[in-house]
Order: sequence, then C-alpha cells, then structure tokens
Amino acid sequence: MNVFKDTTQMYVFLEDLWKFIVFDSGLGETMRGYGVTYKYIIHEPEGFLYIDPDNVITGKEANRDAVLTMELSGDTIHNFWLKKLTLPVALATRKIKAKGPIPKVLKMLPALKPVYEAYPKFCAKHDLSVE
Repeated sequence: MNVFKDTTQMYVFLEDLWKFIVFDSGLGETMRGYGVTYKYIIHEPEGFLYIDPDNVITGKEANRDAVLTMELSGDTIHNFWLKKLTLPVALATRKIKAKGPIPKVLKMLPALKPVYEAYPKFCAKHDLSVE
C-alpha cells in the first residue's frame, strides 16, 4: 500500500513540508547560493513538485524546467525523509532517476538535518505512518 492515498493528500503534505524546508529551515538561501531549482516527477500517486528559493509549486504548473529533475515514487520520498534510504543508494538503485548536477545536491545534504528531525512531526500532522 502506498504511503499517500492520492495525489491531493500528497500535494498538501509536500507543500507543507517543502515550505518548511525552503522558508523555515533556510534551505532556500542555500539553494540560491548553489543556483539550484528542483522538479520532482512523482509516481504512485502521479504528480509534480517544483521548488526554487522563493516558491513551492505542485500540480501541472510544477511541470517546468529546473536545474535538477528527479523522478521517484511517493514511497521513495517518504523513505528518504525517514532515513530508510540514502540519496546515493537511491540513485545507484534507480529508485531516484536524476538529471542535472548531482554534486550540487550532494553538497546540500548536510543542510537537511533539521528536516530529518522534523519529518515525523509532519507525518503525524498529516496522518501518515512512519513505520
């Protein structure tokens, strides 16, 4: 069974999470420094997420050009933030298919520590299992 019951639930959750990541945790400024924008093409459920230092966009409007594009499942997103799957392993096993400057992304990983710590709270807020 997929962690997200449908696209609507996934969008509400990801918008909430990524607004915290970009605006509250300070990753937006780090992204600006590295010149990075992200587009996620998500399967199970189907959807798009676009992130830049000033915006978090979901839906068809998020299907736009970005510096880095990642294609993955909703469950892979969830497992990444639960630290059940690392980015290097996900890339190597093709659970995440990426196009763009991966070294820039890897340099930003240490800035994600506050997000890993906060993720279970976001799951509880949105009634998602962390098991």
